[in-house]
Amino acid sequence: MGTTFCCVNIEVSDWISIAGIFINSALAIWIVKKIQNRLTNKRVLKDHFIAEIKEIRDEYRCFLNDLYASKKTASVIIPWFKLMNIKTNDVLELINVKYEIDKTILSPYQNNLRELITENKDFIENYNKNCPIVFSEISKTQIIKFQQDNNHLFNEIIVKINDEN
Repeated sequence: MGTTFCCVNIEVSDWISIAGIFINSALAIWIVKKIQNRLTNKRVLKDHFIAEIKEIRDEYRCFLNDLYASKKTASVIIPWFKLMNIKTNDVLELINVKYEIDKTILSPYQNNLRELITENKDFIENYNKNCPIVFSEISKTQIIKFQQDNNHLFNEIIVKINDEN
């Protein structure tokens, strides 16, 4: 018991096969779109967090460059560290929850750098003066050494975010 369509006899099994092709095609399209949307959403979130980490890195770089060039006064340094700690903690907390990246990974910048600067004799001597701090060559060397030892931390975070499925 078949149907004639354009001079071709189509059996019930042929109709079932044709319907199966359409259903499988529709299902495949739906699955691909669903997966693609999920991957796009993950990529957008990763890109957002990576941009946040890059911004934090750039702010620390600018700050350190300004310190090295004697463009900062002591009165702005401590509030700057407080604001950066708030921003850094906020981003790292979210990254920790989403990607299980250690939220203390940037503690050298949040703690060690602050101590390196605020316990520096040049900083202490200029704290009550409202003029830019001129760091000694020894202090500048310590600042550069700090950057050499810790700059990789930002890239480690970016790599770990990208490695996450």
